[in-house]
Order: sequence, then structure tokens, then C-alpha cells
Amino acid sequence: MKLTGHADGIAALKAIHAEDKEYMKFLVGEAKSNADLKASFKTKDGRKFVLKVDLVTGDLDVEPAS
Repeated sequence: MKLTGHADGIAALKAIHAEDKEYMKFLVGEAKSNADLKASFKTKDGRKFVLKVDLVTGDLDVEPAS
């Protein structure tokens, strides 16, 4: 499983993982179970990102929320 996409979003996910591994598991599980394969999250400073799952490769892609 690779983590790709927006550098700030990746850094935010890594910070979430370091602080609360259960929340990170929740985000990934939420993205895998949603029909659109996405889960939204916010950074501590209020920026919004979207975590997307590629079911074929298992990779996670992070993009700024629009």
C-alpha cells in the first residue's frame, strides 16, 4: 500500500497516524467501505483533504478537498 498525492495531506495523515493509530485505521476503513471509495478529514489547522482508495492496487491517494 503506497501513500500518494498532495504533500501536505500526506504529512497530515502521518501526523494523525503518529498521534492516533485507531483514527487512521478508521479513515482507511471508511474510505474502503464508502461507495465512492473516499473519506474526508481535516488537519488541526482546519485544512480539508480527501483520502481515496484504489481497490486494484490498494494504494491511498490524498487530495485537497474542493
